[in-house]
Formats: sequence, structure tokens, C-alpha cells
Amino acid sequence: MSDWADLPDDLLNVILSKVFAKDRQSFGLVCRSWNTVAASSPYRYSPCLMYYHRSMHKWRFYQYNSFFCMDFPELENAEIRCSNYGWLLMSRYDNNLFFFDPFNNRKIELPCKLRFGYTTLCFLHPPTSPDCVIVGIGTPDSNNVMKICVLRHGEDEWEINEYRPNKNEFLVSRGAPVLHRGLLYFLDVKGNVATFNMSKCDDCKPRLHVKFRCLRRRRLGNKIKEHFLFKIKGEEALFAVFLLHEERKVNMYRLLEPEMKWEPVEDIGDKVLYLSHASSFGDTAYLKNMANRIYFSRFHGDSAVFYSLNSGKYHSLDGDYSENNSYGLKRLNFATWITPAPTPEYLAAEMTWCSQGSTY
Repeated sequence: MSDWADLPDDLLNVILSKVFAKDRQSFGLVCRSWNTVAASSPYRYSPCLMYYHRSMHKWRFYQYNSFFCMDFPELENAEIRCSNYGWLLMSRYDNNLFFFDPFNNRKIELPCKLRFGYTTLCFLHPPTSPDCVIVGIGTPDSNNVMKICVLRHGEDEWEINEYRPNKNEFLVSRGAPVLHRGLLYFLDVKGNVATFNMSKCDDCKPRLHVKFRCLRRRRLGNKIKEHFLFKIKGEEALFAVFLLHEERKVNMYRLLEPEMKWEPVEDIGDKVLYLSHASSFGDTAYLKNMANRIYFSRFHGDSAVFYSLNSGKYHSLDGDYSENNSYGLKRLNFATWITPAPTPEYLAAEMTWCSQGSTY
């Protein structure tokens, strides 16, 4: 074929599924027909799994049952704490924080170090937005005091809020908190829910409240091993998935409000879930055969493993694995799902958190 513009759309989609980061944007600049395919392709903004491969000393990405590596010198001695809006919130061993966009190799330094040993960190709104907020939540200390700290865009000091839970012990889980109906929701290790109100009154003094609602789920008790709290695009409710120590059934729930009770969910229709400790979300499946599945950071050999809500089993994408438990699977506990976002040209001011230095 002599004219690249005449390649069939199906073939162009296959090509697009094999390119990454800025190459995807370049794909649409080749010609008009390629741009049309890129604009409508299900692969354009599909999620990928990202993690650090220690023996290779490179960052590894997994997408469409294929691996590829990238070298990011900026991420040396850093770990992923949260992923959202196509950005990563990273922390170094010296407790410095920064944002990084792996798709466009962009970085935003933060003026404040980590103040405490937060169990979980998250950020709300893109880091280029003036509305961006970072929240760190720690498990109660020996005095039963929980610290919830907030760093707002343009500020160089953490707001430190202390809260003493009720007589019911609340040990924060690693799962990333979720902004829902104006409140920040997060889980404890037993699957109970807490809400955190970050709103301020007119005099700009913090009015931060934490409200715990412990849920009675005797069947699960202390059996929960992993916790994932998330929203599904197009759904109003908040959802959670709990994995148990026995490695078998995956338990999925919908949060009923205002009762604050978990309702079991056994089918998500045409949706697909991507769950990791640093980022969890659900969306409409871009391929029909992906519907009603849950993707964790689990592998059988070099093939990704998903949990099918249809069969109640774990399956590998290459078809070599099908079991009702996850024993023996390779877990990438520090991996995160990340979705590329549109990449506008940012002004210099948008790439700067604040003009002042840290006070710590």
C-alpha cells in the first residue's frame, strides 16, 4: 500500500494500541484519516498499569497484555502515593513531595515535605488547577489521635487537624480516599466508612469535621485483606471492593446513603473496574468482552489476570489461567492504574504550586 492515509481503520486501531504517551498525540498528527481514528479510538485514553521494576531499574507499563519500559531519572528514589487526572503524586525517601505526568514528562515540585507518616495520601483536582488539594490521613497514634492534614494549592504549610475517634478503633486502610458529594470518604481496615469535610466558612477559618459511621458486617469481620473505595463513571453511588485473606471470593458493595450501609453488588453491567491502592475507578468498558470485570495488579506469568463477576473466577487474558482463587498469582502491590489525560500547553504559573518556599 503506497499511501499511509489509506490504511484500514482496524489496522490503525491496532497500531494505536501499541503506542504510548506523546506518541499517541503524534499519531493523530500524521494525517486527517489518522486523526479521525485517534479521536474515536477506544485505546486513546485507556488505563495502563505502572510500577517500578527494581531489577531492571526502570518504570514498567502494562497495557493491552503487553509490557514496555521507560526511564524517568526524575523519579529516582521515589514511590507512587496517588494517581489521578493523568498525574502521579510521588514522595521521595527524604519526604519531599512532587507531581509527575509520565505521559508528557512534566513535573511540579511541592514546597512542603511529608509532615507525618500518612497511611494514605490523595489529591483532589488536577495539580495545575487552583482548586487542587492534597490530603494526608494517618492511623491514630498511641494516644488515639488521628491527624488529617491538608495542603492547598498556592500554600506552603499543611493544615493539621487532629481528631480522636470514638471508642470504636478506626485504623485507616491504604486505599485511596474519594471525593463524593463534597466530602472526602475513606475506609478503615474493617471496611467502615469515615467522611471528612474540608469546607471553610466565610471568615476563612477551617471548619473541618470528621464523622465516623461504623458498619455492621459480621460476615466479614477481620477477614479483609485489601480495601478499594471508588466511583464508577455515570453512577451516583460510592462503591467498595474487599479482598479477603482466604483469597477466594471478591466482595463488592454499594454504599447506601444516608443509612451508611453496604449493599452487595454482583453485576456491574457494561462497566469495568481498575483497582489499585493508589488509584481505583470504574468506567464503561471500551471493548464488550471487558464488561463486568475487575482488573487488579495481578499477573499469571506475563499475562494480566482479571476477576469476572459473571463466572466468579480469576482469568488471565491469554486464557491459560482460570481459578476460583488468587493463590500463586504475582502481585504488584506498589503499582497503580493511570489514565492519560488531554495534554494542553500549561502556563508557567500553572506548573508552579506557589511562589514561596517551605517553612519546614
